[in-house]
Amino acid sequence: MSRQPDFSTSPRPRRVPTWERLAVLAGVAALLLAGAGAWRAREEARDARARLADVRREADASALRLRSLESRARAGAPRLPASEAPPARIVAALASVLPGDARLEGLSTDYQHGGLLELAVEAREAAAWDRLLDRLSRDPRFDDVRPGPESRDAEVKSTVRARWAGGSR
Repeated sequence: MSRQPDFSTSPRPRRVPTWERLAVLAGVAALLLAGAGAWRAREEARDARARLADVRREADASALRLRSLESRARAGAPRLPASEAPPARIVAALASVLPGDARLEGLSTDYQHGGLLELAVEAREAAAWDRLLDRLSRDPRFDDVRPGPESRDAEVKSTVRARWAGGSR
């Protein structure tokens, strides 16, 4: 007689130990954390590449501007582009060279032609006029100082043409 299996009982399922379950959960958690870290690193690298591209564009634009300024300086143009010289800076520079007995009646600035200045000046006496011309011609912020016609009877009213050279004193 052969022995027949007893179908009334079923095999007991194998019970997985708790430490194995915890090890699997820890592995899954580590995998998820590594994935999230890799994703963040990828995003940071993309942002860094974008910032680098912006900085390179700015550096290229600055280098181009520098080359332009250097070529202007070699060509005898103003050291500081007149379009970048605020009028208040020009007026302050003029005020620093005006003698006490001379005054500025008017000022026109031609930014399109390299910072040409036309000064309408009134001086109480010829000596003040001469001091003004001397100070203007010695000041490094002004180039190509050319006085206009003058009458030296009493007070002197005339115009002076100069070019704004910028720079600091």
